[in-house]
Amino acid sequence: MRWRIIFLLPICSCVAAQATDLVPTDIMPPADIVQPPADAVTPYAGYSVGYDSNLLRLQNSAAAQAMGLGSDLSDTTQRYLFGLAVDKTLSRQHLTANLNVTKVDYDHFGELDHYDKNLAANWNWHAGDHFEGNIGANYSQGLTPFIDFHLLERNIRTEESAYADGSWLFHPSWRVRGGLTYTKLKYDLVSQQPLDNTRNQSELGLDYLAASGSTIGLQLRHTHADFPTPELDNGVLVLNGYNQDEVKAKIDWLLSGKTQLHFLGGWVSRTQDASQVSNFSGINTRLSADWSPTGKIQLTVAGWREIGAVDDLSTVYSLNHGASLASAWQYSEKIQLVAQYKYQKRDFGQSAGTGTLGSLNQNDVLRDTALSVVYNPTQRWRVQLSGIRSTQTLKSGAGGFVSNGVTLNTRYAF
Repeated sequence: MRWRIIFLLPICSCVAAQATDLVPTDIMPPADIVQPPADAVTPYAGYSVGYDSNLLRLQNSAAAQAMGLGSDLSDTTQRYLFGLAVDKTLSRQHLTANLNVTKVDYDHFGELDHYDKNLAANWNWHAGDHFEGNIGANYSQGLTPFIDFHLLERNIRTEESAYADGSWLFHPSWRVRGGLTYTKLKYDLVSQQPLDNTRNQSELGLDYLAASGSTIGLQLRHTHADFPTPELDNGVLVLNGYNQDEVKAKIDWLLSGKTQLHFLGGWVSRTQDASQVSNFSGINTRLSADWSPTGKIQLTVAGWREIGAVDDLSTVYSLNHGASLASAWQYSEKIQLVAQYKYQKRDFGQSAGTGTLGSLNQNDVLRDTALSVVYNPTQRWRVQLSGIRSTQTLKSGAGGFVSNGVTLNTRYAF
């Protein structure tokens, strides 16, 4: 079973993404995969129940009591999923779509009850033998993760994106490609509106396609981000927009039939609109390897040094150093075991010039571990049991958290 994630459903939520890893290292527990048969429309439904020992990711029960929440940090969550997956081929054009809605109910913190809504649609277009690309749109609405937001408030975030890309194979060994992406992020809470933003991203690349199947390329990327609501920083209103330029090498190397290497790295320059002291200029790199020693065992290892953002999209960024390891064992035709581990150290010192989050006291280390058993009684029915442990350790000052959880998820495709 080869992991090719097109529509990711962490627990019971769909996020459109693409991955090259044989085994997912960033999605914990491993995502459910909804891949309808060719030229089919497939309804599906799912249910999951999960327990989390520290839902709000607080330091301890004393922190919860100080917030007036009592001493119980845990909660049990039930999710009811209904979705529709579409796969259609018209001549050489390939259309895919995935729509789902999840009702999320909390046993203890009922204030957080909400609906997750997700849509992903893509047209993989072809024009002759030398031109192809993708046009698509994504929509996702759900509760903001509590890793960096710890209030008992229903902080719903909505993300919309549209993209178009294309490539021209102007020589059997050479390809030029380009693309445009527009992303809009919005939070319901007034206190979080300074994080609302839009991003326009353009990319241009040139690839050499080796006869072995390996690819070596160079890509240029420009991102302009606009944050329309100013942030209050020590009594001063600051607009957090920025421009980011990247020049990176991109390599997909088929080392052998069982081993693949992936590298993306180069120079990144980020210029903040309001505060030049928070600018960034330096090397970003990410290296991963996929290894399949046997037909039943798959291993993925990755390491990176790159700037990231709180909640992945905000202007407050950190310089991240991380590593991850994941392995899948196809124990039998119907049972698969998956183990995952991720380590990441975040340094906010570079962005300390703006905002309360850009603080040296926020430098931390995040660790995530997940063990999962995936059981497929039939081709249409999937059951997954996962145990998850997440921790945060602050480098200075009080804080951090420890969370342990277990989730039982089942999904049936009609």
